[in-house]
Amino acid sequence: MAYTNSPLVSYTKLSPNHSGQRTHSIDRITPHCVVGQCSVETLGNIFLPTSKQASCNYGIGVDGRVGMYVEEKNRSWCSSSNANDQRAITIECASDNTHPYAFKDVVYNRLIELCVDICKRNGKNKLLWFGDKDKTLNYEPKAGEMVLTVHRWFANKSCPGDWMYARMGDLANKVTAQIGGTAAEPPKETTTPVATGSSNNEKTIWDFLKGKGLNEYAVAGIMGNLYAESALNPQNLQNNGNNKLGMTDAEFTAAYDSGKYALDTFIHDGYGYGLAQWTYWSRKQALANFAKAAGKSIGDLGMQLDYLWKELQGYTAVMKVLNTAESVRAASDAILTGFERPADQGTAVQERRAGYGQTYYNKYAATQTPAPAASDVLYKVQVGAYTNKDNADTMLKRVKEAGFTDAIIVTQKNETPAAPVTEPAAPAFSPYRVQVTIKDLNIRAGAGTNYDVTQVCPPGVYTIVEEKSGQGASMWGKLKSGVGWVSLDYVKKL
Repeated sequence: MAYTNSPLVSYTKLSPNHSGQRTHSIDRITPHCVVGQCSVETLGNIFLPTSKQASCNYGIGVDGRVGMYVEEKNRSWCSSSNANDQRAITIECASDNTHPYAFKDVVYNRLIELCVDICKRNGKNKLLWFGDKDKTLNYEPKAGEMVLTVHRWFANKSCPGDWMYARMGDLANKVTAQIGGTAAEPPKETTTPVATGSSNNEKTIWDFLKGKGLNEYAVAGIMGNLYAESALNPQNLQNNGNNKLGMTDAEFTAAYDSGKYALDTFIHDGYGYGLAQWTYWSRKQALANFAKAAGKSIGDLGMQLDYLWKELQGYTAVMKVLNTAESVRAASDAILTGFERPADQGTAVQERRAGYGQTYYNKYAATQTPAPAASDVLYKVQVGAYTNKDNADTMLKRVKEAGFTDAIIVTQKNETPAAPVTEPAAPAFSPYRVQVTIKDLNIRAGAGTNYDVTQVCPPGVYTIVEEKSGQGASMWGKLKSGVGWVSLDYVKKL
């Protein structure tokens, strides 16, 4: 095929570091982070020496200008993978030099523009991001499709950085919207962390499902899947529907409720909608009928929960697992494979959805303790007696952190002389290392899910310098780097 180069290029310094003409047609784009806010000229100088043994097709400098270092017809040396670089346009982007390696707005916007240009010139009308290495590398793109890949899949690197990695789905959707295609599935299943937000939806859903007699494992397993599908938003319209129709979730819901978006169109449009992302026409027809009979908006949370529960009763094999669930994972897998049934039901998806469910379990189930039985006898438990008030306060704090929130200090006069006692000081905390293996471990501003997520912690080994109890986890650990706190439920102590 004939290859062309981007007209967006304003600076060219061709590198000798490439393998000559490609052996595969272009059907991938691989964005990278430079780890430095450098110019296109600096990038050209970096890739010029043969000793560097590295290059890329394009680079975007800190000011948003585009440089070209290897023509599109040639395979660059950029992604630590011959197979990937033979078919990918590689793009180095100026970024911060510290985690999460953020891009400036001008750089990100130019990346979108450059990807649009690459897709158009190479005859593509859709840019896909699956968020899963195995699925992506085993996928054979159709004639009009371009696929996004990342460097971290081929080498022990964080590239393109967690800032850009979290925006790969956004990049795919924005590019696709500009080149006339529809966004790829799964649009909602990303590495996005479970967020509490300002909505009470999650507590409402938890209480509704618990009220149906399910145990905490089953409720958490269902909620983890609902989060993956819709972020627990009953008005959630599948992303490609948002892009194609040019409507937000709320606008789409209002259009349907008012009759501007016809019932027949809603049933057959192929877009997932609502908590469970109902997509197949017969299930959407049943949802619409249920909402009409209830006199509720199609996006009403309570109505959708009632419909969800009614629908689940028809999935007898799934309900059998839910009614006897002994773990979040068992319940989550049952919903994933027996009820939701997305195209990708692989191990990575199973683990991710069960992880979401575990977060809800930790938040709601782990904090619920049964009320004590009534008794006319009081049993007093003493954990220590101290002559030093500081030591008593330290022990009280530990007892409360262990869950005994009603513990108090009782003062008593020491009337019996005793031999001097040397009281041990509270043991000092010793930093320790942990192994992170999951891809979407949240780093929060404080010890608890009630604190904002600041970034995502990539897999690797980290040092914990402080522990603290907090909402949503049995214990939180502070990272040595000072960037924030992580749940210790999802790490392995070394």
